[in-house]
Parts: sequence; C-alpha cells; structure tokens
Amino acid sequence: MRTLNVLSAVSFSLMVALFTSCGGGSNTNADSKMGDVAKEMAGMKTFMIEYKTSVKSAEMKSTSIMTQWIDNENDRQAIYTDSQSEVMGMKSSEKSLMIMKEGWSYIINLSEKTGFKSKDSEMDEDPTDLIKSEDDVTFRQMIEKEGGKILANETFLGKDCIVVEVAEQGEEGQPMKTKMWYYKGIPLKMANDFYTMEATKFEENISIPDNKFEVPAGIEIAEMPSMP
Repeated sequence: MRTLNVLSAVSFSLMVALFTSCGGGSNTNADSKMGDVAKEMAGMKTFMIEYKTSVKSAEMKSTSIMTQWIDNENDRQAIYTDSQSEVMGMKSSEKSLMIMKEGWSYIINLSEKTGFKSKDSEMDEDPTDLIKSEDDVTFRQMIEKEGGKILANETFLGKDCIVVEVAEQGEEGQPMKTKMWYYKGIPLKMANDFYTMEATKFEENISIPDNKFEVPAGIEIAEMPSMP
C-alpha cells in the first residue's frame, strides 16, 4: 500500500509515524532537509497523543481509541488500544497494551489478561537509519519520490500542519487518495474513503508517570524464545 511506503519513509513508530515537520512552533518546513527535521524531532523529549480511528467498508466497521506515551529521553514507549469491530454482523471488542523499554517488547491482551515479552534483537534495524541516509533530501522530495505531493498548510488541533496527499489502491483495486496532516514528525490526521484516523489530544514535553510503562498487575506474561 503506497500510504505505508510513505509512512515508513518518514516515520518511526508502529502505527503509528514520526519524522516530518510543520509550523506551530516548528523551525522546519516542507523544503527542509530530513537531517534538520530529525534534529528538531529529537528535541521533543516526550509526548502523549490520543487517536480515534474509524474504518468502514461493506464487510467491516470498526472504531478504536489509541493512546501513545512516548519517552524518547529514556527510550521507552507504551501504546494502549481500545477497539470495537463488526465483521459481517459479528461484533467483537479488545483492549491491548504494548510496552517497549529496556530492550524488551511486551504485547498484552488486557481483555484476557495474558501477554508475552520478547528481547529486542541487536540486529533489529534502527527506524531512524532511513532518515539518516536521506539527510540531504528534503521532506518534499521524499514525498514526491513516493508519488505523493505537498498540498498546503492547514490548522488541525491548534497546530499549523503540512498537508500531504498520496495515491494508493482502495477496495477492489480502485484508486484512492489519502491525505495526511503532519506536525513535528507526527501525523495528527489521516483520511481517505475507507478510514479516518485523527488525534483528539496531543501534549508535548510533558512528565509521563513511570507506571505508564509498567505491566499491569494480574497479567500472565510468557517469554518468547529468541530467534536465531
């Protein structure tokens, strides 16, 4: 999917993305080099963002609230998701938590009170390496290389954001355009005919309680064997 290609080129979280820029306190713009963009992003030591996502198609409907706590200063993050879905008339719900800290990743099903942890491999690729390799390329050039384009600046959630449009395939191979609103390396909104993901809360350089990065009591954690 072309959207994912673009996001992987300018982001680094799981579903989440990091590493673009715009106004509202930002010193970089669409024509800034990616090296400068990365430096500005590194200046944001912590942030919290809450997303609401809605997906709708002929076979499926779903909504979810995802809250991310990112602590770049201490190299840790936590992502909590509460989702409800309906597929061909069958409804389901799930609450999950992912924690990454101290070289470990924890994937937890809060509904079933189970989860597993795995040791991060030293061979795992640093998601910033792609950005570093493109230090002299501007954000605009990177987007255009992926077949996208810069539209304009718009205000969303009180932030002056760069709006990007990319083309991808929708259901049954039909062409579809996705718009993304970026602020300081974070997509505050993504929208197309199939889904909408938008931030409802965003706070930067905040104090995040340590317990946000702790496995809740009562969860059975199994350790995944290390991969060779």
